[in-house]
Amino acid sequence: MKIAIVAGGTGGHVYPALTLAEELQNRGDEILFIGSSTRMEKDLVPERGFKYIGLDVDIFSGNVLNKLKSLFTINKAKRKCMSILKGYDMAIGFGNYISVPVLLAAKKLGLKTVIHEQNSFAGKANRMLDRKVNLVIGSYPENKKQFRNRHTLILGNPQSSKAMAVEKDSKLIKKFGLDPKKKTVVIFMGSLGSQTINKVVLDYFKLTDGSYQIIYATGKQNYENVLKNVDEKDYIKCFETIDGANVMKNSTLLVCRAGATTLAEITAMGMPAILIPSPYVPNNHQYYNAKSLSDRDAAILIEEKDLTPDKLNKEISDIINNESKLKALGNHALALGNPKVLEDMIQAIEKL
Repeated sequence: MKIAIVAGGTGGHVYPALTLAEELQNRGDEILFIGSSTRMEKDLVPERGFKYIGLDVDIFSGNVLNKLKSLFTINKAKRKCMSILKGYDMAIGFGNYISVPVLLAAKKLGLKTVIHEQNSFAGKANRMLDRKVNLVIGSYPENKKQFRNRHTLILGNPQSSKAMAVEKDSKLIKKFGLDPKKKTVVIFMGSLGSQTINKVVLDYFKLTDGSYQIIYATGKQNYENVLKNVDEKDYIKCFETIDGANVMKNSTLLVCRAGATTLAEITAMGMPAILIPSPYVPNNHQYYNAKSLSDRDAAILIEEKDLTPDKLNKEISDIINNESKLKALGNHALALGNPKVLEDMIQAIEKL
């Protein structure tokens, strides 16, 4: 088949799309990737070897005039896509406004159309496209209620399948200068990190006693500040970035944000986690992602506004020193994951 895949804006949209694209290409399908001409995907996707076309689409919020401007750019991009998609069999969208003109053009051309939702609270673009596409694939049980399309499947996030391929390797912990036999807490807040969380973590370090060890990925914005202010302790190791999935697999407990990709990895691996959702994302979707796990006893949810060094220390100590709680959190998380999601998605696509 000739398949166009569209995703853009953030890694939460782009990485699952790339994982699906790579698997489809390995199976012999011809893949065209469409995204923004200005966002992260314009460099990331071509680096992975895919044919790429960037669209110029601007979304303006606020008054009626701005909404009309947005509509104009979407329609302009749609007309361009009508030409791009001729001869293709299917278009698959992974959310973000960039997917709207592509899927609308695909529908008008008579292509089969699919959208994938990574978050427990569906984004505006996918909700707009809901009943215009042939198939909706969601990641959370909550998505079933949000989409009105009667062809809605809850299969999960393709990143879950990728995370399952990660193997446990005790040598990794040694490389960090830590003891692989000791319990390890990994704290990370995304590639940039969080200044608010960083202040809490630095004070939390002062409360720890070395009964477990800590890896802290500070993010690019906070690394220099951490190096200047962290108390030197042999059981605390700070890095700007880490290989998330590999380090997760070799840890005991995670403290992290609640982005779609991170939670897909957590549920695939069955990792115990304390989730501190970012309050700075559209639709507060990280909170709803975290709540979906918390409501099912698959993670501990702490909102950023409620986080203090004492609270963080207490929550970590209560979990890491309680084997039954660690096991329960991990098992409940694993029950929400679908390591076969990639295979299930491709079967649904081929059936369509």
